[in-house]
Amino acid sequence: MSIVVEKLTHTYMGGSTIAFSAVKDIDLTIYEGEFLGIIGHTGSGKSTFIQHLNGLIQPTSGRVTVDGFDMHDKKQRAQGRKLVGMVFQYPEYQLFEETVAKDIAYGPRNMGLSEPEIAVRVEEAMHLVGLPANRFANKSPFELSGGEKRRAALAGIIAMNPKYLVLDEPMAGLDPLGRKEILNTIDSLRKSINCSVVMVSHSMDDVARCADRIAVLSGGELICVDETEKVFEKTQMLLDAGLDVPQISRLALLLRQRGVNIDEGIYKLDDMVRFIKGRRGHV
Repeated sequence: MSIVVEKLTHTYMGGSTIAFSAVKDIDLTIYEGEFLGIIGHTGSGKSTFIQHLNGLIQPTSGRVTVDGFDMHDKKQRAQGRKLVGMVFQYPEYQLFEETVAKDIAYGPRNMGLSEPEIAVRVEEAMHLVGLPANRFANKSPFELSGGEKRRAALAGIIAMNPKYLVLDEPMAGLDPLGRKEILNTIDSLRKSINCSVVMVSHSMDDVARCADRIAVLSGGELICVDETEKVFEKTQMLLDAGLDVPQISRLALLLRQRGVNIDEGIYKLDDMVRFIKGRRGHV
């Protein structure tokens, strides 16, 4: 099963003199179990695109289906939404309950689950995001650090057992330690509950580390979707689209410009280290 996006277009203020198409004619399939990174400069349509994945907004034209549920149909949309967990930028701003446990329980309770089942899900979700219930359950969410708040917000989504986890800039505003903690948490969640992950990010290094595939948006259009290695081979295309590239990709490009014969697919530190070690006998 999968999320299938077909000919998706969304126009804001349609019919007016200031009508603007944020996404245009996008075809994309998000596969079960994969990690898809979505990149693009500010205003490229990333946030508008992902809001269609659980039916928060409706297409001007085109269609989105989640495991066969048509997200344009009201009854089917209710079923599809149960499969897609959405985490927006700065999700800690959504925390509101007296305790961390109550906040995490909010979603499962709205799903109509029994209190014993809710308690199990809350404890499991807290464990998965690295916030042990015996230490954090009764704390106020507002006593947590920035990274802990972000993980508590993630736990609230995880407690609803999503099949697809959609993250809009999950590391935004965090310090390097907080960023590392959230990335590790996402890695752990994917392995533990076998969910698909769709992550919007401005950090090419984060996407390079995590994603199986990358979709590149520019001006509302999908200009490239491919395996991570193949996307980062297109360094010049990314730069032309106003995007940064992983630091290792930029270093590899500079070396090629200086005449060094280095593979296009190098974008990770480990790969660069292996390349340099392999060159020692040729220098």
